[in-house]
Amino acid sequence: MTVSGSLPRKSAGLLFGLALATAMGLGLGVAVAAGPVLRSPTGLTPEGGASSVSIPAAEYPKNAQGQTFGSAADAASPDQEPDLILVVATNGREGYVRKVDLDEANGQAAAESFTSPEDALAWQEAEGRGDRSVPVYEHDGVTQVGTFLVLGGDNQRRVAEDEAK
Repeated sequence: MTVSGSLPRKSAGLLFGLALATAMGLGLGVAVAAGPVLRSPTGLTPEGGASSVSIPAAEYPKNAQGQTFGSAADAASPDQEPDLILVVATNGREGYVRKVDLDEANGQAAAESFTSPEDALAWQEAEGRGDRSVPVYEHDGVTQVGTFLVLGGDNQRRVAEDEAK
């Protein structure tokens, strides 16, 4: 059985889940992505339950400094993302941001210390409202080619309101 006549129902469900998780992270102003590794459904078991297999970790190339680089979309979970994540800079050039810089800018690094929802809300109010710029590099991780803008909560709300009109 297919959904929309083209995607298998299992694939459509996985795509919907990924889209929903992305939208929720952007809507909150800070993407807190802690959880299990994505699993791919394979079918029903004879006992009536669902079976699944782990999605294998992506194999990223390495630069001369030993840093992995590539698209975060290939990672099965945030902890499997490459050291340098593919982005498009504000000047239109493709390049890579350091995962540690991106995690600092979007609140992921801070989220590791949160012990309650109140901690997350306090961070959003104090740090998460404003935009942050992150340097964009060639795959060598050294040559800067631009800047990547991480929208803060205030601009995320403005963009969402504009798109709703």
